[in-house]
Amino acid sequence: MYFDFRDKPERLCVKEMVHGYNISCCLFVAVKLELADLLAGGPLTLVDLAQRSGTDPDALDRILRLLMSAGIFSVDEQDKCALTPRAEFLRRDNPESIASEVELFAGAETYLAWSELLHCARTGRTGFGQFFGKHLFEYLADHPDSAQRFHLGWHEISIRAGLEAAESVDFTDNRHVIDVGGGYGVVTAQLLHKYDHLRGTIYDLEFSLARAGHTLREFGVDERCGIVPGDGLIEVPGGGDVHLLKSVLHTLNDDGSVRILTNCANALEPGGRILVLERVISEDGGYVWGNVVDVAMLVMTGGRERTLQDYARLYQRAGLELTGSTLLPCGFSVIEGRK
Repeated sequence: MYFDFRDKPERLCVKEMVHGYNISCCLFVAVKLELADLLAGGPLTLVDLAQRSGTDPDALDRILRLLMSAGIFSVDEQDKCALTPRAEFLRRDNPESIASEVELFAGAETYLAWSELLHCARTGRTGFGQFFGKHLFEYLADHPDSAQRFHLGWHEISIRAGLEAAESVDFTDNRHVIDVGGGYGVVTAQLLHKYDHLRGTIYDLEFSLARAGHTLREFGVDERCGIVPGDGLIEVPGGGDVHLLKSVLHTLNDDGSVRILTNCANALEPGGRILVLERVISEDGGYVWGNVVDVAMLVMTGGRERTLQDYARLYQRAGLELTGSTLLPCGFSVIEGRK
């Protein structure tokens, strides 16, 4: 099977890595064509699947057979196409779907920005800026469809992190959560859903808040949560005794991170705390998923993933003390800071 490196010659392993983007591109096509959703009701012949997805049967067959080599979809001798356990995660109605994550990272602007990785290596500047001529968030503000794809991807990624944060971190003694850079608001929505006494504010750039109201209504917490447009690099609203930053600092360089943390510290009520949700890179340099995201931030925003000691230094520069870190099962850590 593709990407099963057990008992394979080292040279072949490297060759398969070289062509890994072929699988990513096929996954992007499968999600855009909603192949997994079309097969949710049961197997279909290749001709039927091509007709329903608006594709050429021969081209579709070849794409499916490459995905089959990675355990995604199956095509039998009668050309019957079916889901496999791995393909189930491409269904949009699956609670553990990664369909939006695939759309975000395996195609469109992200794919094009990664084509400029050599530029990143030579200059330290972003591939996104090199290809598109502007910063990611400036671009998203001008391209609503791209902004929706971006936020739906991160919304999907954040669902499990928000649920696990609500279960692992005690908010009993807190009153009001300010979700800085909260996007569509799923993390705070889950916190408010679990803690009936909590109130919240979703605070982000205006274009990033497009579906925040929908999320809050979906969780039944819209009457306890406000939506406020703004830029945390300029100011952070007051009134909160918890400031939450999920996947915000990793989009920023160190100076930008200190700036937004300082704004949070200045706006935080006495005795309050700041909770940063990020993937922490291992101190010993061992592989974690954060290494993948770290290079993605180099390409996309100029930010980075960090070690726990890196976060301690950022907190110190912002007048905060790192007081604890909780590793969630999903791989994110909740990094607590206090004044």
